[in-house]
Amino acid sequence: MNNHPLKESGIRYLVLESRERKPLVQALYENSESPVWEYLFAETEWQPYLSESPLVIEMLANSAAYSWAMAMLEGGRFSGLILESRYGLRGVTAWLRERLTVRFDERRMGLLRLYDPLIWHRLTPVTRKENSAIECVWYWHGNPNEQRWLVSKYPEPVTMLPVPSLEEKQWLALNSENAGS
Repeated sequence: MNNHPLKESGIRYLVLESRERKPLVQALYENSESPVWEYLFAETEWQPYLSESPLVIEMLANSAAYSWAMAMLEGGRFSGLILESRYGLRGVTAWLRERLTVRFDERRMGLLRLYDPLIWHRLTPVTRKENSAIECVWYWHGNPNEQRWLVSKYPEPVTMLPVPSLEEKQWLALNSENAGS
């Protein structure tokens, strides 16, 4: 595993999707004694897709389960984000859920997979230190064999008022030919 600043002690919140056939919940229980987690899509309009929902997991950064999750992210077997916040699992999950459904343009609304590192990177979140529930977001990103940990401090990935919306430059970035990089 590469060296990175995520090895510090403290609580982290991981938003994970599995890229494998094994259900993520099963893998989590096989690698963590008593995991604390929630389905991201629970209690949202996306609840009918709960079986496809990412998990939001609370972990100690110096735990074996956290090291396992980091290795899975770096190895490409998981996809997701690592968040730092003083608001706890419920606060982090609420922050993510508020940004799941966004206005894409004048007519269309839909699911924004902001928990996907490729999407997160394309959103180029702005820094909003005031009233920020999320202090830091780490994500594994880059071209194959050139990936590294990137960080967003006090991020706000979407325009929140009057409804969560994408800026035109974000929409264009998400739809560009190079959206995978």
